[in-house]
Amino acid sequence: MTAEYLQNLSAALRDYGVDKPVAVVDLDRLDANCSLAVGLVAPGLASRLVAKSLPCLPLLDHIRAKVPASGLMTFSEPMLSALLDAEPDTDHLIGKPLPISSAARVLKKNPTAAERVQWLIDTAENLDAYLGLAQALNLRLRLSLEVDIGLHRGGLRPEDIPQIAQRIGSHPYATLAGVMGYEAHLAKLPHVLKSRAMRSSANAFQRAIAGLPNAGEGLCLNTGGSLTFQSYAAGSAANEVAFGSVLVKPTDFDHPTTAAFQPAAFIASPILKVMQGNALPGLDFLPRRKTDLAIFGGHFLGQPVSPDGFSYSSIFGRSSNQEVWTGPLDSSVKPGDIALLRPTQSEAVLNQFGPLLVLKGGQVVDEWQCLPN
Repeated sequence: MTAEYLQNLSAALRDYGVDKPVAVVDLDRLDANCSLAVGLVAPGLASRLVAKSLPCLPLLDHIRAKVPASGLMTFSEPMLSALLDAEPDTDHLIGKPLPISSAARVLKKNPTAAERVQWLIDTAENLDAYLGLAQALNLRLRLSLEVDIGLHRGGLRPEDIPQIAQRIGSHPYATLAGVMGYEAHLAKLPHVLKSRAMRSSANAFQRAIAGLPNAGEGLCLNTGGSLTFQSYAAGSAANEVAFGSVLVKPTDFDHPTTAAFQPAAFIASPILKVMQGNALPGLDFLPRRKTDLAIFGGHFLGQPVSPDGFSYSSIFGRSSNQEVWTGPLDSSVKPGDIALLRPTQSEAVLNQFGPLLVLKGGQVVDEWQCLPN
């Protein structure tokens, strides 16, 4: 990502009239990332897009035209409800166990969610709650099992799977839909631990699937994430991998496994003030060969990338009002220019600022409404 690209992006946003913080997606970069992802998914594996990381229905539609997807992984009641209303046929695998009250509201508002949603079960107690809800609503629920395959952020143990699967299979208001094992830790471990952890994770997932009826045949066997989806080969225990963030590549997903992907999402904010040679508070008598600038808003989940050479001020600190960045004295930046940040994550960021600005060919071509968190 060159300084020229960022300067052109900033100029395009200024020309468009950006006058408040916005999130931006570059479709040319996104399209290249989609093509790359398709080529990295092993033949025979399905792809499931993570909706929280791409929280905008037109964005999801654009991606699904390029990345064939088995469905969405969805994480919240508001987003799930919005997507159920908008799309009649999408399969949703819930990415974390929703409180039973949330599931009840969704099902009462949209009873067809019983057929379109795989509700995630992580404990025997959670299973009891969902079976009770299903019976109370007279709906047959599709239940998938979260299995701990090494991340240790909760979930069933592989050895728990046979008993839990048997309970679901024998219940008149439940259908076993599959298992989900998340292994985000694998990409972050130091090399000395990684090989052993990868073997342990694969073994745990295989043991979980072995505990399913017919070894999971015909069920959703989901694993992977944006940093690991490309590591699964055809014939592995899983039959689908999930990813999302890598397609827009926020900074948390800068990793050797994603080196070929391009940053495609940005936070943009107008520069309100430019203060060359700005004195430090309480030290007005000391000359200072720096330029400070103040942006509209701040304390965003992002890292400054433009104007070139500017970063967060260690003197003024973080601010949600007029955040100060510090850079070189000879900078040509001026008020009204657009400052750019790379978001650290896309979830809860791309839909933080209202409509998502969409660029193609270096120009803003549309504004897309986002989904609720």
